[in-house]
Amino acid sequence: MQLNFNEGNIVYIIDTSGLIMLESTFKYDNPVFNAIWEEIEELIKQGCFKTIDFVEDEINSYEGKQDFLKKWVKKWKKYLVVPTDATSINAAIPIINDEYKSGFFDAKKQAEGKEEADPYLIAYCKTHNCVLITNESKVKPNKIPNVSAKNQVRCININDFLAERELKMER
Repeated sequence: MQLNFNEGNIVYIIDTSGLIMLESTFKYDNPVFNAIWEEIEELIKQGCFKTIDFVEDEINSYEGKQDFLKKWVKKWKKYLVVPTDATSINAAIPIINDEYKSGFFDAKKQAEGKEEADPYLIAYCKTHNCVLITNESKVKPNKIPNVSAKNQVRCININDFLAERELKMER
């Protein structure tokens, strides 16, 4: 029997695009957005805001000048990054097979033999009953929101997350 310490609490799993959107829109060092980052970091401590190791790899493979996310993920790694377990890997196989020719996968990453986080994120959320946060398009059929819906995974964007957590800037 597996104990669920977060029973009754929503667990959010964020993808790379969600993290990039958070950082680029709500700058960490801007005091206007302190409440957002405080909420996220409190959720991390509670085990209710996470990402998977594949996303950490994507963040760490970024070679540009913006290194905030690398440092932030490293700082919170102990509580933020979860390993993709065997159950999630097995659940990702049908997603990979179903979406292989749909344009869901990045052709450049495939050519380089790199794994993508997306099917594993969806599978992790499916097997662990989590909500997936992404900034990918809800309109395109081969993006995370629609593939998540096909796999009965609730998927929201950053704005939905902020509204759900009732975070707002007030005067």
